[in-house]
This record gives sequence, C-alpha cells and structure tokens, in this order.
Amino acid sequence: MTKTSDEMKNLVEEFIKVTNINYEDQTDKVKEKSNLIEWQFRVGTNVIVSKNTNRADRIHLNVNMRFPPEDAKLLVMKNPSFSKAVMDISEICTICNVGHQWVKDKENIAGLAIFSHVDEQILDRVSFHDTWDNVARVTAHIQKILRSNFSGFSGQTSSEETTEKSMYG
Repeated sequence: MTKTSDEMKNLVEEFIKVTNINYEDQTDKVKEKSNLIEWQFRVGTNVIVSKNTNRADRIHLNVNMRFPPEDAKLLVMKNPSFSKAVMDISEICTICNVGHQWVKDKENIAGLAIFSHVDEQILDRVSFHDTWDNVARVTAHIQKILRSNFSGFSGQTSSEETTEKSMYG
C-alpha cells in the first residue's frame, strides 16, 4: 500500500527513536530556506534523513562529511593521492550501491556526501536500518581510504550547521 509523506515521516521518526541517538526534526528550519524538502531529520552529527517534494516514492539517507581546511587543501586534482582516492571511493560506492557527491566551496572541495534511499513501498524498520547501516559502512570505509592516501588527514567533520549544507536543498 502506498504511504503518504506524513506516514513515512512518522515511521522514520519511530525507526530513529529505536536507536537512542539524538535527533532533531529540522523540517521547519529547512522549509524556511528551501521548498525542495518536505521534511528532514538530522540524526547525530552528520546523518540526514529527508523526503524531497519532487519524489513521492522514497526517502533519502545521507551522510555529509565536511572537511576542515587543513584536510580540504589536500583534496586537489593535481595531487596524485587524491586522484587515487577518487577512484577508490567511486569503486566502493559502486560496489555497495550508494551514491556519492563531492561538495565544493567555490573551487575547493569542502566535503563529500554519501547517500542512498528507501522506496516507500518497502519502508519498514529493517529496510530503513539496512540502508542506514550500508551508508554508514561506506562512509567509514571512505574515511579509511582518505586517511590511507593522505598522511596527516584528520578525517574529522566540521561542525557547520547541517541544514545549510544538505545536498538536497
């Protein structure tokens, strides 16, 4: 049976509550800035669960990794280690069936978003947490790839406001 946006939001909130991880309903904050997102939760420090207005059939899960300036300066195409990391990250995302998008701030790479989705027809606790776990595993693996390719790469994410940095809005 087809689920409404509100039904999906209520289900997702219940699925998040099960984890005992701090979360925030950012729907009102996001709607002030964009009409592209119907609702959004920030879970922990960098996980976003959202429902886009243009997709009635799915919810999105993504991890926004923001790099501090000392890490971002290593992430330039002329750096052979970065080229290798880009290929390794692309390969792992393809194998694990998740998307990724490099986030730019002017000409600099400021972060990386790792994302997937759950179709509303199969949205249940198991499919939600399986997708979340898959995105989290890939994110952890990507951090290892970055650390192994760059000596001194901290891999720490910056604490900028997530609502302003969502790749979906």
